[in-house]
Amino acid sequence: MKFYRVNALLYKYLKISTNRLERIFDIVYWPVIDLFIWGFVLRYINKLGAVHGSFNFIFGGIILWVFCWRAQQDIAVYVLEDFWSRSLYNLFASPLKLSELVVSLFIFSLMRSILTFGFLFLIAFVLFSFNIFTINLTALALFVLALLLIGWVMGIFISGVIFRYGMQVQIFAWSVAWLIQPFSCVFYPLSSLPGWAQKVAVWLPTTHVFEGLRQVINTGIINWNGLAYAYISSLVLLVLSCLFFKRCVEKAKKLNLLTSHE
Repeated sequence: MKFYRVNALLYKYLKISTNRLERIFDIVYWPVIDLFIWGFVLRYINKLGAVHGSFNFIFGGIILWVFCWRAQQDIAVYVLEDFWSRSLYNLFASPLKLSELVVSLFIFSLMRSILTFGFLFLIAFVLFSFNIFTINLTALALFVLALLLIGWVMGIFISGVIFRYGMQVQIFAWSVAWLIQPFSCVFYPLSSLPGWAQKVAVWLPTTHVFEGLRQVINTGIINWNGLAYAYISSLVLLVLSCLFFKRCVEKAKKLNLLTSHE
């Protein structure tokens, strides 16, 4: 792996992001909308005295979910950029390795996740007096890393599907993270789901992250078993998704799909 090629890709993604208004806008728009909606709803509910501590659970979920959603979407969308700009042939005619492409996508999605996280933290702190850093910092760092891994899993898997089947499946670049969110217990405990949904949710690494977040907020104790499951399952899936991505790209080359996508 040559890091100057990784740096070149990062520079390319940076120029795409800073030269296009929709890429800048995309960093904050939907997370901020979610924050405002939930914030005003919770402020009203708390005035009724119906919910205790809702801000911590909901706002913590919104802010941390950004790392999973942002990482997944950015990887898939920046792969799609090469389809939209018809630069796939140029990309793979270069000495670029797939590992360098994957690493650059991971790094850039992390950078954009941190930017979105920063905006949400400031808005939540200024407007709603919520400070996520009151949560155990060790637990917070572990939750963030686990969610990044899960986002990378989904992003690389979707990218493989896009290489194999082309832009007709590009809708998955924006939708997959939201498909698992209802089962990830981001805003509510696992016990609140119906039985059939709990059987699905318990297998998701994201569920164990957000269940762990609520436990830390309530008791200050980290559920190491849940975190271990989240990390082990995410790392296994990450390896499998990278292998799947490699296979899809190789298949696309063999079937001459890269030029047909141009």
